[in-house]
Amino acid sequence: MKNFSTMLALPLIIVLFLFGCAAHQPVQPIPAATPTLLDSDDYVSSVDNFLIILDASSSMDDMYNGNKKIVIARELVNRLGQTLPELDQNAGLRSFGHSPKVSDESTVLFYGMEKYTQKGLNEKTGLITAAGGTSALYKALAGAGQDLESFSGKTAVIIISDGQGKIDLESPITLKAAQALKDQMGEGLCFYPIFLGDDEKGMVLMEEIAKIGKCGYVTKADTLMTSSGMDRFVQDVFLTEKPIAVTPEAAALPVLEKVWVVDEAYFDFDKLVIKPAGFDFLDKVVGVLTTRPELFVKIQGHTDSIGSKAYNDTLSLGRAEAVKTYLVDKGIDGNRLSCEGFGFSKPVESNKTDKGRALNRRVELYPIIK
Repeated sequence: MKNFSTMLALPLIIVLFLFGCAAHQPVQPIPAATPTLLDSDDYVSSVDNFLIILDASSSMDDMYNGNKKIVIARELVNRLGQTLPELDQNAGLRSFGHSPKVSDESTVLFYGMEKYTQKGLNEKTGLITAAGGTSALYKALAGAGQDLESFSGKTAVIIISDGQGKIDLESPITLKAAQALKDQMGEGLCFYPIFLGDDEKGMVLMEEIAKIGKCGYVTKADTLMTSSGMDRFVQDVFLTEKPIAVTPEAAALPVLEKVWVVDEAYFDFDKLVIKPAGFDFLDKVVGVLTTRPELFVKIQGHTDSIGSKAYNDTLSLGRAEAVKTYLVDKGIDGNRLSCEGFGFSKPVESNKTDKGRALNRRVELYPIIK
């Protein structure tokens, strides 16, 4: 009888031992990364508003790559804040789930919506100290609708999550909430989920949310834990480089490093006709291209943010083609000129004012040496 009891106890001891080992996995320090210091003088914001939705549910208490997911998620927000310059954007941070130590609410707006500051974002992120509770992403998305209801323009919604949950993260309830937010904000809203973990279903959910936005994409958290990865993400989602305006008479033009802005030739609203004020400038461009046959030009058209994305994409391309037609009529070989339309995706000023919108209705010419 004693031997039989020992035989029963031995497997139990082994299981408890193994469980104890698993529960006390050594925590690996998160690899350090020096944030890229992007100079605010070199960029304008591509978005008017952004809202970060951070998963703080119980699954985020699990280990991933040697650390708790919630710790990695907070570090991602911190690194984003260290990389993104302050450019008068409106910003917010909302989380969902929560340990009772953090909040009894299933979703909380910890930061914003207010003018973005690196210090403000990072300080409020530090309040989300522990994970717990259910994965109520749909409630966070509904809350985001309230956060953003008084804002307009281009909006980026960043969702940091492992996509795991028994009920609340499953389709269709979460996807319906994402679609409702998209319907509320319109063409200007894009989803940029950041997937943290290795759950395949979670990745699929994040991809489905990105598709609803029609203009965003999913990024893996591992990629953004490197300074180069975060740098690329911030520049792609949040920033547009300021064009460096130079006169066409400039002697040396490094490839794709300078841009000729059609000065005094900004377009009227909903128009693609070049203003007469721009003729003299374009005639100077003709003079340079005539004496510099090795130069080719990319002509890029832009619009303000009024109207749908599809309409403005077409309008911006039409503006670029109008400039090409002018140059060709002046004797420049059309094979040296290519046209692109960027719609309202690359503003140089805020679309909230008449002056800003007028400056965004522009054409830029990028000389290229081939």
